[in-house]
Parts: sequence; structure tokens; C-alpha cells
Amino acid sequence: MGAHKFHGDIAKLDRPERQQVLPVDTLIASMGDVTEVTAVADLGCGTGYLSLPLAQHIAENGIVYAVDINPEMLSVLRERATHIDNIQVIQSEENSIPVPNGIIDVSFLVTVFHELEDPSKFLLELRRISKPVHRVIVVDWNQVQGEMGPPLEERIPEADAIRFFRNWGYGLTHKFTPSPYMYGLVFLVSTCRPLDRCWM
Repeated sequence: MGAHKFHGDIAKLDRPERQQVLPVDTLIASMGDVTEVTAVADLGCGTGYLSLPLAQHIAENGIVYAVDINPEMLSVLRERATHIDNIQVIQSEENSIPVPNGIIDVSFLVTVFHELEDPSKFLLELRRISKPVHRVIVVDWNQVQGEMGPPLEERIPEADAIRFFRNWGYGLTHKFTPSPYMYGLVFLVSTCRPLDRCWM
């Protein structure tokens, strides 16, 4: 993993075509009931494609932590989020996220999983910032060639993503299909302590 990270034109992240490939409403709906959700992490948030509407969606209940390693993208997001009270824009390292321990209810990994250099180290850090019971929503590229996305050989098959999270004690609660180009997976962990690795 980690062969492909996005280094292209930031403007491409706001193209109308992206809404067809990654419809925001579908991504947000994958969370289900957000009544008890107080903190959501958008890990690899970019310029806020998901973070901004997500903050509006949970405005009555909680806060969005918009996290990325790219300062240029985060600069754009900060400008866009000037008048939004419930979003925190955070620059991080891939495996070192400056978010307090045990506060996140739901984490989104949208077109991020295939970019990770060391998924296990990343997941340990995700577990650290998450509550003992938390969800992880993974959205990534299918093995379908299109105008967008990384080369096919650098994509992570859905079955491999499921296997990885199950090996870390996550149960797959359901799948969803954002578009023919993407798969969506919703995982839940509730039986392991935050930093334990456990096997199913």
C-alpha cells in the first residue's frame, strides 16, 4: 500500500463529476442515526468535500475533525470553514493525529485506505483517538477503470479491505455503493479495548 497519494491539481477535487462518483448525501447517509454522535473524524479530508456538509449535518450534536497531511489543501478548507463553528481543521502526520484520546464516534476514510504506507500503524492511531465503541466508514476505488482515481494495480480490492478490518476486530455492519466506481464499507468495533489488536 501507499504507492499512490494525490498530488494533482487541487481544483480537480471540486469538479462536478466528483459528485457523481462520490455523492455526498450517500456518504453521510452511511452513518445512520447520528443522535448520539458527538465527534466525527474526516481523515484525509482534502479541501473539505465531505467535512463541510458533514459539519452541517451534525451541527446540533457534535463537531467534525477535518484532518489531512497536505497544508495547501487545509489552507483552502480553513477559508471555506471560516463561519462554521463545529469544524476543527487539523494538519497531521499519517500515523500521528493531533486529536485527544478516545473522543471520536465515527471516522471516514474516503479514498484514503489505498494510500496508506502502513495501514496497521494508521489503525492503531485511529483506535487511540476513537471511543471504545466506534465506527469506521471506508470508501475506496473499485477495480473499474474510469477518468478518475489511481491506477488499477494500486487499488485495494473490497475483499482485502474487509479482511484487514476484521483481523483487527471490526465487524462489517453493512456495505453501500456510492457509485459503480466506488465501494463503501461500514465497520463497528465494540469488544476490544482501544489499543488492543484482536482477531475474529
